[in-house]
Amino acid sequence: MENSESKIDKLFKGAGSAIRSFNDGLKSLGDLQAFTVKKYIENNVIVRKTQYTTEKNVENIISKQLNDEFGKVHQQYSIGGFLGLKCDIDLHDGKVGIEVKLAKELTTSGIERLFGQVLYYNRRTYKNNLIVMIVGTKKEYTRIIEEIEDILKEIDVEFIYLEV
Repeated sequence: MENSESKIDKLFKGAGSAIRSFNDGLKSLGDLQAFTVKKYIENNVIVRKTQYTTEKNVENIISKQLNDEFGKVHQQYSIGGFLGLKCDIDLHDGKVGIEVKLAKELTTSGIERLFGQVLYYNRRTYKNNLIVMIVGTKKEYTRIIEEIEDILKEIDVEFIYLEV
């Protein structure tokens, strides 16, 4: 009888450890922050010049690399609300959002649209866990992009210029 009790005790102890590990994992999901993702992107994410073709292609490349590191990455994530807007890349169902733009495609109206997206996405879903990522060549990093970066910093939105 004593032997069967010790087996049951071991089973419950093992189950308890597994549940604690699972709960610890869930807690860490809640801790995912834009600055953590930003640091990872700056140090690890690579887009080659040959891959720098369309925004959709760049999104796919970045999403794959982020999914390998963080898991639960979604493209064209619905923000909710009546406008039907979608964030380019989402991590962990609304924890961190990434809006991707190509430097070679930025126009004045595109920049205005970007600022509108940032305001809406922050208000609806991301609560200052939003990253704006502009992807481009060294030559495409201009004063216009510097100004975008300055404005985003003023409103506490993370910014990355990912050079191809």
